[in-house]
Amino acid sequence: MSKEFEYKIEYDVDKETGQVTATIPELNHISSFGDTFAEAEASVKEAAVGYLEVIVKEKKEIPKPTFKTEGTYIKLFVPNVVKSS
Repeated sequence: MSKEFEYKIEYDVDKETGQVTATIPELNHISSFGDTFAEAEASVKEAAVGYLEVIVKEKKEIPKPTFKTEGTYIKLFVPNVVKSS
């Protein structure tokens, strides 16, 4: 069984290199980068799913997304979810 989670994602663009950094604050501030917003989002999504899979494997509680505010959100599907806080 998998469960869908939706977390806020924040972006930052390096003015010198043009690289985009994507960060998910609610997941231990996981971040990654890419040459475009799409690349950065795909990369941080992969890292976030890996992080959540480790949490599930260690039978820890998955961080519950906080209430929604303005901004961009990313949907993550996590297999074998046992519980969430």
